Amino acid sequence: MTNGAGRKKLSVEEKWRIYQETSAKDAPIGEILRKYGMYPGELGKIRQQVESGAKNELGRNKYLKKKMDVSYSEHERVKAELLGKEKALAEMGQEYLLVKKKVNLE
Repeated sequence: MTNGAGRKKLSVEEKWRIYQETSAKDAPIGEILRKYGMYPGELGKIRQQVESGAKNELGRNKYLKKKMDVSYSEHERVKAELLGKEKALAEMGQEYLLVKKKVNLE
């Protein structure tokens, strides 16, 4: 595929290959650019894209869940439900301790 100037649009894999080739120690950058029919400015753009992509990926926390918009009423309903469950759990804990004491006394 070519753009308006008649130049080929590079795929992600091609850009990555060019980035790797030009990043090698003592890489003949001019030769590599000629091989792909590129200008130095295009390589600069690829390097910026790689840097930006790396920063985005490194800064991303894959364990965070997406933020969700929840209505106030839904939030209050869930909050009340949680409070009720916490109270029930506390009561069950007390009952457990009483049963445990009774069993140990027998």
